[in-house]
Amino acid sequence: MAIARREYFGKLLEPGLSDIFYEAFDEIPKIYPELFKVGSTSEPYEEDLSIGSLGDFPKFEGVVEYDRMYQGYSKVYEFPEYAKGFQIERKLYDDEKYNIINTKPVGLATRAARKQEEHGASVFNNAFSASYTGPDGKRLCATDHPSKAYVDSGGSEGVEARSNAGVLALSHSALQSTKALMRDTRDDRGFRVSVVPDTLLVPVAKEELAWELIQSDKKINTSDNNPNIHQGRYKLIVWDELTNDDAWFLLDSRYMKMFLKWFDRVPIEFAMEEEFDTLVAKFRAYMRYECGWSDWVWVYGNDAS
Repeated sequence: MAIARREYFGKLLEPGLSDIFYEAFDEIPKIYPELFKVGSTSEPYEEDLSIGSLGDFPKFEGVVEYDRMYQGYSKVYEFPEYAKGFQIERKLYDDEKYNIINTKPVGLATRAARKQEEHGASVFNNAFSASYTGPDGKRLCATDHPSKAYVDSGGSEGVEARSNAGVLALSHSALQSTKALMRDTRDDRGFRVSVVPDTLLVPVAKEELAWELIQSDKKINTSDNNPNIHQGRYKLIVWDELTNDDAWFLLDSRYMKMFLKWFDRVPIEFAMEEEFDTLVAKFRAYMRYECGWSDWVWVYGNDAS
C-alpha cells in the first residue's frame, strides 16, 4: 500500500512568502533612486577614474594647440554583503490562525528597504564629517577641495582649493547666495563649470519652510513685497532619513546623476531552506550594493548647526 507523503512545509510556504516579500519591498517609498544614478554590475568592484579638465580654448594661429592630459582622482566602489532572515517552525505552520507568518516577510522587506535608504542618506548625513571622505580625500561638502592641476604642477597651474560648504540657515537670502556660489563653481584649472542648481534637498524639519521658499509668489519672512525669484525654479526633495535638522543641500541634478552613483552587485533576493531534523524552515534576504560620489561639483551644502 502506498504511503501518503506530505511535501516539505517550507516548500509549500515559499512561493506565497516570496510574493509577499517582493511586493512589500517594491511598495516601500524610496528616495535614493531620485538622487543616485542607479546601475547594476557583474564586476567584483567598479572604479571611476576622472580625467583632468582642459585649459583655455585659444585662437587658432595656424597650428592646433594640444593640451596635456592628466589623471584625476579615482573612486573605487566595492560591494559589501547584507543579509537577514527569519525562521518558521513546523508547529507554527500547522497551527497558524492569526496570519502571523505573512507578517514576517513584510518585516524583512521593510528592514531591507530601510537599510538601503539609510545607506543612501549617509552620503548627506556625513557630508560635513572629516571621517567620511571622497576621492579627493575631503568630505563631500568641504571648503578645501584640492585641484589636481594645482597639485601636479607644484602650484603653477589651476586653483589651490575650492569650496562647496557653508553655514547658512535656510532662508530666501541663503538660497540666493548659495545658488550664486554654486553657479561660480570652478574646475581644476580655474574655469567656470556649467553648474545649474535645480533641486533643493532638506530634512523633514525644513519641509514647510523650503516649500514656501520655492512656491510663494512673494518673498517670505521679509518686509518687502518683491516677487520671489525662487518660485518654481527648484524641485523639492524631503528625506525622512536626513538626521541633521539644520543641514540642507542645493543640487544640480544633471551633474548629480553623473557623479552620485549606486551600484547593485546583487539586487535584493529572497530564498528558503528547510532543516529536515529540526523541522524549521529558514527564509533569508540578501543583497550586495554600494553607493558614493566620484566628484562633488553637483552639490553645495549648508550646515547651520
